[in-house]
Amino acid sequence: MASEQKIRSTRPKNLLKFPIKAERHTPVYTIHKFWARRPWNLFSALLNQYTRPGDIVLDPFCGGGVTVVEAMALRRRVVGVDVNPLAAYITKMEVSPFDGRLFHDSFERVKNRTEELEQLYRTKCPKCGEDSIFDWMEWDESKKVPLRLKVVCKCGSHEKPPDAEDVKLANKNWKADLENLWYPKARIPSGDKTDVLRKKGIARFEQLFTRRNLFALATILEGIGHLPPDRQEFMSFAFSSSLKWASRMCHLRHTVVEGWALHAYWIYPKSLELNIWRVFERRARALTRGKDFSNKTIGSYYRLGKEFGDFASGATCLVINSSSKKLPIPSNSIDAVITDPPYGGNVNYGELADYWLVWIDRDRIMNKTDEAIINKHQKKALIDYENHLSGIFSECARVLKINTHMVMTFNSNDPRVVASCIKAAARSGFTLDSEGVVYQPPITAYSTTSHGIFVGSFLGDFILTFQKSKFNPTNNEIALVKFKSRIENIVQEYDRGQGSGEEAVKQQIYCEFLPFLARNVMVDPISCDEALSCVRTSLRILEKSFNIDRQKIIEERRVTFLRSSSSSLQQPTNGARN
Repeated sequence: MASEQKIRSTRPKNLLKFPIKAERHTPVYTIHKFWARRPWNLFSALLNQYTRPGDIVLDPFCGGGVTVVEAMALRRRVVGVDVNPLAAYITKMEVSPFDGRLFHDSFERVKNRTEELEQLYRTKCPKCGEDSIFDWMEWDESKKVPLRLKVVCKCGSHEKPPDAEDVKLANKNWKADLENLWYPKARIPSGDKTDVLRKKGIARFEQLFTRRNLFALATILEGIGHLPPDRQEFMSFAFSSSLKWASRMCHLRHTVVEGWALHAYWIYPKSLELNIWRVFERRARALTRGKDFSNKTIGSYYRLGKEFGDFASGATCLVINSSSKKLPIPSNSIDAVITDPPYGGNVNYGELADYWLVWIDRDRIMNKTDEAIINKHQKKALIDYENHLSGIFSECARVLKINTHMVMTFNSNDPRVVASCIKAAARSGFTLDSEGVVYQPPITAYSTTSHGIFVGSFLGDFILTFQKSKFNPTNNEIALVKFKSRIENIVQEYDRGQGSGEEAVKQQIYCEFLPFLARNVMVDPISCDEALSCVRTSLRILEKSFNIDRQKIIEERRVTFLRSSSSSLQQPTNGARN
């Protein structure tokens, strides 16, 4: 038994070299929106590097489900945990088995009950004059008037200004129609990301939708409710997926129709009201594609457990909606932790998830007490974030076998946040591998999205590899003076024009800083504080030079985007995007 333990806890050698070329999301990840999903093939490679088939993998921040999906595809057993109920819901649905014929039949039943919805978006074709349907209507948010429509007719697609009938239908009083339907009545809670809405007088989630689209959504939801209970699960998932494209946060980005694209609540001056029935149809097709893909890659391997002990009787997957600060997992029972923790306050997952939860769970607002985040409204500062991570990493250390690994991706433009992650891991009994810091470039195709277009931050991630050790870290420090000299040389090279760009310079700085921090945090915290101060000062010095280069990057990305959009010119039917 001891020899088996030793074999299973030994790291596989020389399997892959990192970084790797990040690939686009596979269809399973385009079913439903979740924020900041990492490249699937990166996590697949990490699983291959640190585990074998049959091993048990833990992701304490499972988020959009990448670790869970890829682990099951590689025939690992996996535990996915997340305090966010939306994350747990999406992850479970991504790996659950899917009956395409049953789903199609269920969709037709909902369609038959809601066939009148298309008429909510009726209009006259500006070319042939026939009765048609519009795909979207653009609104002037300040004046609350429609500006133009995208008409989809048998004779083709056309844009037109609204006529009198279009305006009359758009401004209809939907109160009586909504009276007997359920839709969310929940108030929008105060938060770092939600207060922008509250300041604009948007106090309830229902106000994020036009009344017409609120009626359409409520009607579809009622239709789903008339299905037999065993048929509702995936249809409800398709409905939830549609919500990204249903609100007034939709807009045109040049010629491309965007759903809710930012990591924030934001209604653009010109918003889009999309045809909800057509959105629902597209999302149902995207779900079918995604689940057909997961059926092929996971298939009959999926056996959902209710508790950890079920792995002994054949379970392959456990999805838990709770904080990872107290895991229902025995000590020394996990073969690897592969995860992507929250990056400080970079994404306010809980505040954003409420938009979906009020629909999925009838006015439910997430309890954010145990969310690991920097958030003023939750009164969580950097030290609270670090302590929260430390508590979770300590649990990871407890459940991991000796000499196994915790591997994570991490991304923050604030060195204090990155330092907090490293400190939390060190405090929890982990040591950074000798080659434990690797920069992983992002998926190239996504560097021109609404979120990725912003410059001044990493678009890729650092892969951080930690090992659970029997002993506390020893004093294997690099002299502080030598560290500062290296950082100074990096800064001077960039200022002399010898550097290779902002992102590359930051990579160099972080690849010096993180190992120094990991080696010394438990034995010389004062040197670590000085190193952090050195890094922050250096980045401030470089800021002026960075700004010059950023203007060039913005223009290059704009040109790339315009080329890609002109070659595809997608309609808002680009429902494959999540």
